[in-house]
Amino acid sequence: MARVLVAFASREGHTELIAHHVVRQLEDRGHLTRLINLTRHEGEAGADDYDATIIAGSIHVGSFAPEVLGFLMRHGPAVREHVSAFLPVSLSAASHDDAEIAAINEIADRFLFEAGWQPEFVEHVAGAVYDRELNAVERTVLHMIMRQHETVPDPSGSTVLTDWGRLDEFIGAFAAKL
Repeated sequence: MARVLVAFASREGHTELIAHHVVRQLEDRGHLTRLINLTRHEGEAGADDYDATIIAGSIHVGSFAPEVLGFLMRHGPAVREHVSAFLPVSLSAASHDDAEIAAINEIADRFLFEAGWQPEFVEHVAGAVYDRELNAVERTVLHMIMRQHETVPDPSGSTVLTDWGRLDEFIGAFAAKL
């Protein structure tokens, strides 16, 4: 049984749902977890008391929330000492377009270089569009982009692109390293 820190930064709330899912899956496998919302408790805890760390952050306009980098700058030495994973969350992770996949890989690589972190796992996770969290311009633009990629926005206003089965496979691979 390992102690796993799961830290995340979420803008619209979907990365938080992903982090909660990761925690449930790890706990179902017998691991102890602690979940930290970096946007609310950025400096509350470090990674010293854990055997593994998973950090999830959403990509918005080509970058991650500054709290993710801040956490790694403060606690990077502890994170680098044990098994770790990075979960970049974006709509582009659901794309089949090589250029879009290359773009999110470049964003993640640039971030990891800046943070001085080389996690054992990097798993891009497709995000979601929650209309209630967007202004009219953002909603119009995102719906247009989704339609260009042959994704029909859900009439409920919540279009989830996350492949939960694929995420569970990643969690299984991560847990096997603990």
